[in-house]
Amino acid sequence: MITSAIYKDRPAIVLTNGLLSATFLPQDGAKLVSLKAGNGEEYLEQAKGETYRRLGIRTGYIDAECSAFDDMFPTIDPCTVNGMEYLDHGEVARREHGVQILEDSVIFTCTLKALNVVFEKRAFFSDGELKLVYRIKNLNPYDFPYVYAGHIMLRGEAGAEVVCPLEESSAKEIMFGTPKHRPNVLCEKGADKEWKYYYSKPLTPLSCSVNYPHSRRRVSVKSDSEAIKYLGVWMNPGDLNGMYNVALEPCTAMYDSPEKAGETCSYIKANDTVEFALKIGINGEESI
Repeated sequence: MITSAIYKDRPAIVLTNGLLSATFLPQDGAKLVSLKAGNGEEYLEQAKGETYRRLGIRTGYIDAECSAFDDMFPTIDPCTVNGMEYLDHGEVARREHGVQILEDSVIFTCTLKALNVVFEKRAFFSDGELKLVYRIKNLNPYDFPYVYAGHIMLRGEAGAEVVCPLEESSAKEIMFGTPKHRPNVLCEKGADKEWKYYYSKPLTPLSCSVNYPHSRRRVSVKSDSEAIKYLGVWMNPGDLNGMYNVALEPCTAMYDSPEKAGETCSYIKANDTVEFALKIGINGEESI
């Protein structure tokens, strides 16, 4: 079922299938602002307050709503590439999207005029999971360098653990912070400062999850697309904006910007399109 709604004070589109409820904000980057299980339990970290803090063109990401799941494209960190300004946490998250409602899915589309790129996301349910299919078209006559990252801020819980096939086989490259214990396990709220790392090896198909030891739930994120092959993890035990989250960041390249990505940087060929998909599922205690 697809319905219109209001999230805080913003227009929203809600997809439900009885097992999951997904809420998107078309005027605010088509952000996936809420993902709930059938019992109403929320699994994306929510910002406090009744007024949604919009992400303007010159607004720093952490000064806005800074919650839930934003699409970060074509960068995470601000930078300038080929004379074009890539905004903090990307431009897509700032733009109003057109909406096309189909029988069983919603297509969100925005044109990034300054970059000459069209960004499209189709949302629907598949096999009990939320599936997001992306198509990004490069209208430029040259290859377009980019980083895409899904900024998936999941709610925190002491002992919440990131599980990934790379955990034992790949080094972790710490971007910032110094965790006092296992980097893939969230400490109690307020017990440490935030930290972020990447697994240094690529993984296709990509699969990872966050296991919650107390609520006995698991949130999984998967992609069978070759474009999504790296995983970043950001742990925030209350240090930033008072939020308490585990953030999974499935991405096309490492190091938060095309400038820093080096040989892992992604490119869309001139006048071509890249496609990839993400699937998010919520499972009960029997799967932990």
